[in-house]
Amino acid sequence: MKNPALLAVLAASLLGVPGCGRKDVAGGSPDLWETSTINQASRRGKLVVLMEAEFKPFTYKEQGELKGFDVDLARELGKELKVPVEFRERGFDLLPAELTQGKGDLIISGVTMTPERALSCAFTEPYFFTKTIALLAKPRADGVRTIADLNSPDRRVVAQKGSTGENSIRAHLPKAAVSTFDREDLCALEVAQGRADAFIYDEFQVKTQAKEHPDTTRVFDEQLSVEPYAIELRRGDPESRDWLNLVLSIMKRDGRLEALYKKHLPGVEVPSEFRPR
Repeated sequence: MKNPALLAVLAASLLGVPGCGRKDVAGGSPDLWETSTINQASRRGKLVVLMEAEFKPFTYKEQGELKGFDVDLARELGKELKVPVEFRERGFDLLPAELTQGKGDLIISGVTMTPERALSCAFTEPYFFTKTIALLAKPRADGVRTIADLNSPDRRVVAQKGSTGENSIRAHLPKAAVSTFDREDLCALEVAQGRADAFIYDEFQVKTQAKEHPDTTRVFDEQLSVEPYAIELRRGDPESRDWLNLVLSIMKRDGRLEALYKKHLPGVEVPSEFRPR
């Protein structure tokens, strides 16, 4: 038997349930899509991407021109949104504040998604995986045979400020003396010139720096951690996150993401989850 009073309560409550892409009937809740970053960028006619251009092969400059995996990825997003991309360069440790302050729409700059960072921002699904390893000094660190050998007050280890390399040092090498620098090349130089035992950073960059300093450094392949790169956006914007994840999914299926790997990371195996299926 129907209860008229209960039906009246249910009917009243349903009036407050928002539909997809529509405002709350009562007018109390904003439309999530209308206020989303991606929609605002579309209306503005420009997608603003924050990055540090000091992270080859993801973000770097060559004869004044921005290049890299992340630069091409951002431009693919712009194509899908049918707007040009404006790149704004900042120091890596300044990027989160710039994003929070609305000085850019997204951060695409080799950013590793971590629980700590996710407390103040949101991330898409990963588009790349890396591992953190060590660049060791010769002959200063010739005695290092395992990562544990670096976990000593007698060992000086360097990292780029704000990087997951720094996080890995503090998590896995708490006894080591730690110094941080603003740029990757300055960290590598500390090792190459024998002022530090090790530089902890992402695999591709460590191997690149070892090629730059073959006589005074060596690669130590024992990994400290495996890190996923993702696009960073402001919290509270599920519509933009869903749109970005959809585009990344399409790029995986149609082979564009695999093509970026082959163009910018020759010799690096493309993970199966990023290949066309």
